[in-house]
Amino acid sequence: MGRSNVEVAPVEKADLPELVGLWLASRVDSGVPLEVATRFADDGRLEAALDRDELTAHLARLDGRAVGYVVTSENPFGLQPEPEVAIELLFVEPEARRHGVARALLSTVTALAERVGSDVVVSNVPTQSREANRFFARLGFSSVLVRRVVGTTQLRRRLTPKQATARTGSAVDQLIRRRRSLRAVASRAS
Repeated sequence: MGRSNVEVAPVEKADLPELVGLWLASRVDSGVPLEVATRFADDGRLEAALDRDELTAHLARLDGRAVGYVVTSENPFGLQPEPEVAIELLFVEPEARRHGVARALLSTVTALAERVGSDVVVSNVPTQSREANRFFARLGFSSVLVRRVVGTTQLRRRLTPKQATARTGSAVDQLIRRRRSLRAVASRAS
């Protein structure tokens, strides 16, 4: 039995509802609650993000049905002197996997990289996604760095308490210091 026909094309305005549906499926697949993802899409933030000049989106169709997408950016950090294409998002519906959809999307990314003169294609792959990591490794992607992410609230909470207690100290810390100093004074007086 031969492979199904996979077609990849740039996302047009008429494709946005299908892309949003796939994006919602990808967010739910990664553990984001549907309500949160839907609110983000309904606010128009996804469409606004896709309108940015440095982003390119392509939709994959398997036998005419939209089943995957890829979103890329050029020079994502703008720090490299050479052009660099980064895969920002890549998703294929679970039932459409192993039909060449991701390979077709990545072929499109490769053509884009060659067109802009990029010698490298970069992808951030979630560490917990064993299947995705194996897929990218089989294609020759190697691990270059570990990108660690923390929420700003959590980081602030981790930074602030130590600084605040070092300056003022908590009530318990102040009580312990006072008792120790009183003991020191009492032992010197004896």
